[in-house]
Amino acid sequence: MTALRRNASVTWTGSAREGRGTFRVGSGAIVAPFTYNSRFKGDSETNPEELLLAAQAGCLTMALAAALKEKGIEPGTIETSAQLDLVPYESGGYRIPIMRLDMSVSEPDPGQDQLDAALERAIDMCPICNALAGTDVQVTVHPSSTDGLL
Repeated sequence: MTALRRNASVTWTGSAREGRGTFRVGSGAIVAPFTYNSRFKGDSETNPEELLLAAQAGCLTMALAAALKEKGIEPGTIETSAQLDLVPYESGGYRIPIMRLDMSVSEPDPGQDQLDAALERAIDMCPICNALAGTDVQVTVHPSSTDGLL
């Protein structure tokens, strides 16, 4: 099978603290501004970490749908929320030591054992999960009738 190639680009103008950047994905579907403040002070623009979370959540959600289908379970709606910790690193810069995802699967409820098995398969299938090896990625899955952790 031929590899699928995906593209993205960033344009940044100015210093790290006063400058501005723009993310662009190859398909053109997302063009988003970001700044120092959007990364480290939480203003209304996006940041690389939110895009990473969206990529992780999107990839794993699709993989869970595929894993459930492999088990003969037709998933209804799967909702995924994600968060990460961005922490200062002792030698400078920041690290992401942990990412947390909470996945909720609507009816039919196949049971927790089936959901856990499907999640294990989904994590194995998800290329974003594989790319993040070395980061503590914690994922829970549950029927939508159960409150999530996030």
